[in-house]
Amino acid sequence: MPEVSVDISVYCSCGEGLCGQSTSGSGRYGPSVTVEPCEKCQAIKYDEGYKDGYEAAQKDFDVE
Repeated sequence: MPEVSVDISVYCSCGEGLCGQSTSGSGRYGPSVTVEPCEKCQAIKYDEGYKDGYEAAQKDFDVE
């Protein structure tokens, strides 16, 4: 059976390179690539979620 070699570069939609957060291996159905979420985008979304939750709680508090 012929051997195939593939070079993959992984980038987030924000442009951050994810090659350091990606691993390759062999899974149940053959070769696989696992990509961890972008740490930069996770931090941004965490801050946005915190802000949204704080504002929602503030509105609830102001009503009462």
